[in-house]
Amino acid sequence: MSQAVRSRTRVRAALVLVPASCLLAGALRAQSISPPVAEYREKASASFTVTNESVFPLTVVLQPRGFTVSEDGEVAVTALDTTRIHLSLSTISFRLQPRQAYTVFYEVKADSVPAWFTIWNAVTGARTSNGVNIRVELPHVVYLNQKERLGQSDVRITGARWFRAQKKIVVTVENGSARLGRAQEIAVSASDVPTVRGAPFPSFPQSRRRATLPWAVDTPPAKVEVRFDGFKLETSDVTVDDTPAEPPAPSPDSARATAPSDAPARP
Repeated sequence: MSQAVRSRTRVRAALVLVPASCLLAGALRAQSISPPVAEYREKASASFTVTNESVFPLTVVLQPRGFTVSEDGEVAVTALDTTRIHLSLSTISFRLQPRQAYTVFYEVKADSVPAWFTIWNAVTGARTSNGVNIRVELPHVVYLNQKERLGQSDVRITGARWFRAQKKIVVTVENGSARLGRAQEIAVSASDVPTVRGAPFPSFPQSRRRATLPWAVDTPPAKVEVRFDGFKLETSDVTVDDTPAEPPAPSPDSARATAPSDAPARP
């Protein structure tokens, strides 16, 4: 008997497909969407293409949704605000034959910008080698930017904290404007140490974003840079935090070994 499996994409900088398990990895790579992220000024007449590299015919159902992003980059899917974002799709579902690509056209405008949303492509019909049915959701993320791009006076680095024991640095970037922009790269460096670079991320209006990067050397970073389109932010003010690293969670076996003799047995 087959089992339905769903794999939902998690969005951080650019909504990248994450396999549910190694068992599904090959089947998930057999479907793709291009481009996964698109940016336009105020409105768009555009398209994206879904490709089926598998040997199975697939059914694709389109589901427009909104989303929000937390300060730590966690994404929550919401309903599309159709009172403000007006989206017209050339289709809402289609069949995709093996080795075939299908292009979806759309027009969108917003009563106010910036605005952002995702067109989810729910793909069904593929199976693993042992007969497990797979449901994959591929995102096409759309940003409708304002005419004036984000400026250097709009954003600032409000914190850079090196957690020595935890071997990481947390950089906080704040956007105090009503504009939407994108940090194209974050880089942490020190003398005689390879530079550590972080992934790009959107900078939403009136919001903060925390980026966590590994920093395993014994000396603190000397400089943090966040590069945007046309400018970059820099700081050498890095706070050293000696908060102890959290101990690893005990395994069930070790917990049983250290429990008092009159403790109840674990189920």
